[in-house]
Amino acid sequence: MVSITDAERRSFARNGFLVLDDLLDAGSVAAGREAVVDAIDVDPDDPEQVVGHGYDVDVEGVDQAPFTRIAEALFPAAEGLVGEDVLAPPGSGMQVALNFPDEDAGAATTGPKSVDGHLDGYASFDENPEVTTFQLGAAVYLDDVGPRGGGFTVWPGSHRVAAEYFDDHALETVGGKPNNSQIPALGDEPGEWDYDERLHDQCDPYEIAGDAGTVVLWHGLLTHNAGINNGERVRMAAISRFAREDQDEIRRDAAANLFEYWPAMAGVPMVAGGEPVVPE
Repeated sequence: MVSITDAERRSFARNGFLVLDDLLDAGSVAAGREAVVDAIDVDPDDPEQVVGHGYDVDVEGVDQAPFTRIAEALFPAAEGLVGEDVLAPPGSGMQVALNFPDEDAGAATTGPKSVDGHLDGYASFDENPEVTTFQLGAAVYLDDVGPRGGGFTVWPGSHRVAAEYFDDHALETVGGKPNNSQIPALGDEPGEWDYDERLHDQCDPYEIAGDAGTVVLWHGLLTHNAGINNGERVRMAAISRFAREDQDEIRRDAAANLFEYWPAMAGVPMVAGGEPVVPE
């Protein structure tokens, strides 16, 4: 397993994500980027070709061999957080996610709250119907991603809110709607939910910038999304989702108990409340 420090485990327990920048070798990342460039019909470094192109969540025809190697390299880190010998081995390849620059690249936006968040696998997705519940997600940057460059965006601590919600709500419907971006925030009283204002409208997200090879590990209950790309280059990322071998049996209980099925997190203090702490 990859060595995960106690401090990193505490940070993950509190915030629901962990950023690692020394996990993958540069050659593997470069091979992944080259496979994406070979598969798309635009020059990802030419603003005239990519600005306003749209958001492509999955690229067909990409050579998956480099991504199979990357997923295999990520697996020991996943075991380091979740636990040894409990996760299903990674399958072949990864999801390739491209975030093209907005039409108004470089222009001011309405601010970070303009980005909506979601969870994977807790409702019916038209775009990604194959995504199911899982313990840990991993996003890998295949190229440098600067601030406001469409980076992976998270709502720190939102995994704790989701677990409380799923403690007494069905997995398949969130906030009464088949759309898992609709998780409400906790109200003023214990057990009370504010259905008039959604979680991602009340809490600021945190956009993660980083060099090629940056890895973001996130809890399967963490609210997240791709950030706004106000740059002039395509944000290239690849995504893996790691689930336990017995995921179908523990799915319901795992949604309400954040680390019940994470042996590697045993003994790590679980934060019941308070403000999340994110990197500077």
